[in-house]
Amino acid sequence: MYQSRLVQHIRELPAKKRERFRQFVNSPYFNQHDRTTALLEFILKKLDGRPSGLSKERAYKALFPGEDFNEQQLYNVMSYLNKLYYRFMAAEYTEKQRYLESIFTLEEAFDNHQFDIMTNRGKQLMKKLKKDPVHNSEYFQASYRLNHALGYYSGTYFDRAETNTFQSMLDELDKYYILEKLRNCCHLTANSLILNTSYNFRMLNELLEHLRTNWPDFEDEYSIVMYHTALMSMLEEDNPDHYQRMKRMLAENMKSFSETEGRDLYSFSYNYCIRMINAGHRDYQVELFQLYKQGLKQDLLLDKGLISEWDYKNIATLGARLKEFTWTENFLQEYQEKLPAHRKENAYNYNLGNLYYNKGLYEEALSALLLVQFTDVKYHLSTTFLLLRTYYALQDTEALLSLIETFRIYVIRNRKMTVEQKRGYTNFLRFAKKLVLIKHSASTYSRKDFEKEIDELRDKIETSENVINKYWLLEECHTGAKATA
Repeated sequence: MYQSRLVQHIRELPAKKRERFRQFVNSPYFNQHDRTTALLEFILKKLDGRPSGLSKERAYKALFPGEDFNEQQLYNVMSYLNKLYYRFMAAEYTEKQRYLESIFTLEEAFDNHQFDIMTNRGKQLMKKLKKDPVHNSEYFQASYRLNHALGYYSGTYFDRAETNTFQSMLDELDKYYILEKLRNCCHLTANSLILNTSYNFRMLNELLEHLRTNWPDFEDEYSIVMYHTALMSMLEEDNPDHYQRMKRMLAENMKSFSETEGRDLYSFSYNYCIRMINAGHRDYQVELFQLYKQGLKQDLLLDKGLISEWDYKNIATLGARLKEFTWTENFLQEYQEKLPAHRKENAYNYNLGNLYYNKGLYEEALSALLLVQFTDVKYHLSTTFLLLRTYYALQDTEALLSLIETFRIYVIRNRKMTVEQKRGYTNFLRFAKKLVLIKHSASTYSRKDFEKEIDELRDKIETSENVINKYWLLEECHTGAKATA
């Protein structure tokens, strides 16, 4: 019983929610089954003790004193409590929504023909909607359902020719659909740019054309504009105007967005900068760093008090690359405890190794990187690239060439990477190997021939469109040429 899903769910509840669940189960409106109440009390009493204290036999004895053990009877009571837990979750979620309880009241009043309640609550909800600056999916859905209820009430009992409320209902339904379509397309397009995935977005082109030809109808709805802009920044990546609009929205209109939308907008802006950096546009590094600092100040990089390991990595990588060593070290320490528990050690060790590398402490970097486990593709790619640079800095040519070949085979065989990602990494490895061989054989070249080899390699790298970590290759080419000057 200790390992049952029911007990696990209760165990995962914070102390305040455990007490709320206890009050919920003790409410006669929701539960009139004494043994279900007794089972919860038994679980709460034994929950933090030894697993043996929550055995089926002890639970049964507490619920059915003096009776022979009957496992099915115990399962029945557990099932009742489990169903109450699900109802409790629904009640908790409803309380957190801005409009859901009001909508439920309105719709129940309509079903019960309690039109005085419906009229009164409808007016109150309409006032609340008019004052709300955040027009997100929750807002549009509530506005649609409000106009739906009022429209059909009026059309059925008063004026069948009434059109204004029905038109508002249709308009709000369209906005709800458009916003949800854009929002999901943004997230899934971003996902497809990172992983080898694809989706059939169905009617997206028609929707984008509808927005283009009817833009005045939507340009004041910041949430729709936000997700449309974010999506276009991915679909038309070569047009920086979309990114610049996102940047302006971050600076000017954050009060018009919910916390989730603000987090999304920052995320899409970060990802655009990252793609530009990976494509060789180094001027986006400083811009991205400032965006991260701005997002941290607004707590928009935290979700339920936790920071994503990838945001943690991106911020630390950028800070180290820009030689903001003190700030980066403080960031690693301060936000280490805000990482997901199962990712904390890996994320910290990788980013500490990266910081050491950028500080020129290469042996310390290797020690930290050896503690990183390749739990997924991202860690494998990032850690291997950092190891490659560290071996290069240590001038360990043998280890470096071996790693390049191993890395090349891994990339070719990996099925989770897109074709473009594979091409970007194989191009990088090809140029990296050439650079290593040139540097390793530097003593066999005349100064003029060495500079010629480096210059030719640099020109090839610069003119190649898809090269992951192009910035590093160009930096090393420049450093190699400068060393001979």
